[in-house]
Amino acid sequence: MIFHDYYAQVPAGEIERFVRSQELGRLITVGEDGTPHLGLYPFVYDGEAVDLHLVRVDELAIDLKVRPRCVFEVDEVLGVIPSYWVSAEYGGSATAYHRTVIFECRGTVVEDPAAVVDQQVRMLARYQPEGGFRPLSSEDPLYRGALDTLAAVRLQVERTRVKFKLAQNRPPQARRRIIDELRRRGRPTDARAADALEWTLATGPRDAGPQASRT
Repeated sequence: MIFHDYYAQVPAGEIERFVRSQELGRLITVGEDGTPHLGLYPFVYDGEAVDLHLVRVDELAIDLKVRPRCVFEVDEVLGVIPSYWVSAEYGGSATAYHRTVIFECRGTVVEDPAAVVDQQVRMLARYQPEGGFRPLSSEDPLYRGALDTLAAVRLQVERTRVKFKLAQNRPPQARRRIIDELRRRGRPTDARAADALEWTLATGPRDAGPQASRT
């Protein structure tokens, strides 16, 4: 992935808001033979690290014990547009819009049931704040069986890479036309895509210049 400045210049507060708004993220580890392993998981993000849990025998958990360097990725796919919304002739103007945050991390895996409980409490506070379950305890027979199979994983963020690809390479007039076309077309994610492009007009770079017009 190419991280042009005009896609990557996103305020830190907006990056954090976006990450916290997403419900699942992708963890990528590397196996013993160099094969990447990928999984999609619920998570908690505290601004410095990502917490999630894995089954102890999951290949990603096994990878992290030996090779702790990994990537955790959060994205929002907003959709694609046809080239003629931008150019009457140049087919290369067709493109896709998305928001993506990639955390390069170092992971730790802890199998102690008490640590897993502590993490699960944080997970439930995010995903099920209304309660509706018996309090977690590593001594409770209701939970003991599951806790003996799970591991708490913490991914310490070492580098953050951002790409909010939202037509910042187009001048404001072109972006406004794309916004109008998205709202007119009305596919399921088009309204969110239009809102995202409007955000660039309000707070993002106004114009990346003519050299970026076809990227």
